[in-house]
Amino acid sequence: MRSRTVVATAIGTTALLGATGCLPVGGHRAADIGKAARASAGATAPAPSGSGKLTDLSGREILRRAHQATREAESAHVVAKVRLDGKPMAIDLSLDKKGNCNGVIRLDGMGRMDLIKSAELIHFKGDEAYWRGAAKLKNAPRKQTDQMVAALAGRWVKVPASDARSAAMTGMCDLDKLTLEAGRDSVLARKGAAATVGGVPAVAVTSPGKDGTETDYVATEGTPYILRSTLSGKEDGEVSFSEFGKPVDVTSPKDSDVLDMGRAGGSGPGESV
Repeated sequence: MRSRTVVATAIGTTALLGATGCLPVGGHRAADIGKAARASAGATAPAPSGSGKLTDLSGREILRRAHQATREAESAHVVAKVRLDGKPMAIDLSLDKKGNCNGVIRLDGMGRMDLIKSAELIHFKGDEAYWRGAAKLKNAPRKQTDQMVAALAGRWVKVPASDARSAAMTGMCDLDKLTLEAGRDSVLARKGAAATVGGVPAVAVTSPGKDGTETDYVATEGTPYILRSTLSGKEDGEVSFSEFGKPVDVTSPKDSDVLDMGRAGGSGPGESV
């Protein structure tokens, strides 16, 4: 199987990866994770203005302060359990506002995909289940599927971040987009009980939504970052945030057997795999 055929199929499946950029949490788009989860903020972000103990404020005001911190986010580690087209999806990504990210995505029926994205390059690696799932979506015949799995499963694939073919993958690596609508508050927000998330004291704030009740856990010590957001009711989902402000590691894989999409997709020599 010639590598340009392999790569053409691989490129055709990158939209699946980019689909997490519009990932639903309940009935929301993932751009609305920023609204539903109120997303995270950078550790170096200045504390929101205003005095007084956070827990003395109303639920709406607590969210407003959390939103102000969120919009100043520079980086965060995001762990989410959500659904895409009704299928469970797990996301474990470190990402920032510069579009860098590093982590793992798992989708029911699609296996595991590792991802590293910097300003210049995107590296991704799918396991056998991922590539078989991708081939199924492309209606590839069994022989071609087996060839693709043999060539790509467990192998890093590289594509320039500037390449139009990688556009579908870049949206999910942008924390700024993720928190785009994080400034919205809720007049129905209600302050709940004290809690502890990852060892950090927090307060729960609940807000009713069309698909269930959203509960945001806001840190009550230091800057009021969102530590966790859940949705329960008609739809369920959970997003947790940590490692605020920590630089994202975008070091290229230390693997000599990386398939270069830019080269393999061209007409030059060395196309066989």
